[in-house]
Amino acid sequence: MSKNIPDEFIEFIFRERRRLLEKAVAGKARREDFLIGFLRHTPAVVSYGPAGLNASIKGIGFVVKDEYLKETIDFLMSQRDKVLRKPREAMRILLEYFYVEEKIDFTKLSTIELARRHTWTNLNVNSEATLLFYVPPSKTYEVRCKATIHMDDEYWKLANLVHDLYHVYPYGRERDWRKTPVYVFHIKEIYDNNPAKMGEKIY
Repeated sequence: MSKNIPDEFIEFIFRERRRLLEKAVAGKARREDFLIGFLRHTPAVVSYGPAGLNASIKGIGFVVKDEYLKETIDFLMSQRDKVLRKPREAMRILLEYFYVEEKIDFTKLSTIELARRHTWTNLNVNSEATLLFYVPPSKTYEVRCKATIHMDDEYWKLANLVHDLYHVYPYGRERDWRKTPVYVFHIKEIYDNNPAKMGEKIY
């Protein structure tokens, strides 16, 4: 556990997502598994600043602990050609070498910025953000964070690389990472907004 991040949140955000990948690699994941399961990956990112009060759905990923950053980046970089036309192999590699609970720093979450519009404008001025997760019928967490912006460092490389191993390289495409900065969300507070908890602070 990372700095007492609640186990129930790690179960929600990471272990259940890992189990979905395990099913997908085994060829046992159904379409509805992805439709529901991916909601753990796509919270609303709420920000406030010059662009006004804004909420944007973004794909959220994980950050490995600092001591694993370089070796993880180096290994995943070496796997890019091996996943060409092989989406399931890409998932297997990520499952085996990235989705490893002992390596993950659960006090941080990350995303790449594809649009550079409202969220980008706001977070460049005001680093406060809230991530709102919801999985029907009643799983919902409000995660209050401080966002840092990264370009051309290890956090930036890792987030872009993991994204592209899943979404880009298996389909024979390339992307210019210079166009996609990365946000790292440093978790400050977590609230359980399940109707039974009514916004109880759990971290």
